[in-house]
Amino acid sequence: MAEEVNEFDKVLMKSENFVEDNQKPILIGLVAVILVVIGALYYFMGYMPTRNQEASEAMFKAEHAFEADSFKLALNGNGATEGFLSIIDDYSGTDAANAAKAYAGVCYKNMGDTKNALSYLEDFSASDGVVKPAIYGAIGDCYWDENQTDKAIENYKKAIDSKDKLVSPIYMKRLGLLYYQQNKKDDALAQFQQVKDEYSESIEAQDIDKFISLCGK
Repeated sequence: MAEEVNEFDKVLMKSENFVEDNQKPILIGLVAVILVVIGALYYFMGYMPTRNQEASEAMFKAEHAFEADSFKLALNGNGATEGFLSIIDDYSGTDAANAAKAYAGVCYKNMGDTKNALSYLEDFSASDGVVKPAIYGAIGDCYWDENQTDKAIENYKKAIDSKDKLVSPIYMKRLGLLYYQQNKKDDALAQFQQVKDEYSESIEAQDIDKFISLCGK
């Protein structure tokens, strides 16, 4: 049993490192989609409120700081430029301020402040078919960090239900690991096997047999 737990810890650590290494660029890309949509609406409909345009322009340097992993700077700015938090307050109600909530949530998550991360991620609203499940997944990660596993499972399932080829296998595998940690090997196996069967071309499927074997199969 001790050897099995040690093996799980190794695999779990590897998986957590994978999530940490890949979640941020994934979410960066997904949040960027929101801003692209906002820009498209402006150009194709021929109208965007001046306030929203100003907010989008104010976010430019905060986004650069975010992409450089300067999360504290991206959140708070530096006096000369605004951070996501001031954009949320100063441009409340704009699409850009809404996008800034997603950015802020991811910043806090990367800084280890899951309570604030949850506050902003759950306040963010998205209807986009890819962005919304990715945010659910990030919320699930925060709840797991907070040891609120029921809420983590609930949000992972919402991310998985999107059946998005990028997002679903990430959180399907993550949910499997959570189940394994709870000693629910059959539930864990079902998630790992689904990654293999339904998302065989995903990055997560490349080493999924290792996780399946942990469940005794």
